[in-house]
Amino acid sequence: MTESANAPGSAKGSTSGLSLILSRHYLIGSIMLWLAYFMGLVIFYAFINWMPILLKEAGMTGPRAALISALFPLGGVGAVLCGILMDKFNATKIIAVCYALTALSVYCIGQAVGNVGMLVVTVFAAGVLMNTAQSSMPALAAAFYPTVGRATGISWMLGIGRFGGIAGSFLVAELARHQVGFTGIFSVVAIAGVIACIALVIKQSAQPQHAEPSIGTHETFGH
Repeated sequence: MTESANAPGSAKGSTSGLSLILSRHYLIGSIMLWLAYFMGLVIFYAFINWMPILLKEAGMTGPRAALISALFPLGGVGAVLCGILMDKFNATKIIAVCYALTALSVYCIGQAVGNVGMLVVTVFAAGVLMNTAQSSMPALAAAFYPTVGRATGISWMLGIGRFGGIAGSFLVAELARHQVGFTGIFSVVAIAGVIACIALVIKQSAQPQHAEPSIGTHETFGH
């Protein structure tokens, strides 16, 4: 695709991908993409590493806790529907809504302790929303940057976001060490979804193009 020589952040021979994604036209959007992906992995790894333990401590048997926890990663099936919506509507807004609903469902998990049926529904819903939003982020980043900065932009988002996995595990460990209860832990983790949603709203306002490019064929990326 040919980029206009006068467009903000357009490629010049001496302009590297990194200098483009950190340029004044793209810096705010880049940081917001990093933040959203980081917060998504905070939630993902908090769930993967701690949910079976938290459910057992809340009084659930080991096998049942493991079974309910396994529903969370199965939620990735929602990425297909999200891809269709991203092709038809504003991709950033779609993913922001997914993160907002993730925050709500994570909060509801904390309120559902003692109600197995509600836990099953809320954990699966959180998995669908969380995995959908997170797996859609590389496609969103690809649409945000021009060709010269696309690979670099996605790589930096994925690399910085990985620290969110460490932070998520550490966060729950610290909350448990301070004897925060089941409800409180999930309420705190839900805040990460709110932050991710806000980051994408800010990213949308910082979009250097007049109109967000089409995402095209949606691809699912692993965590």
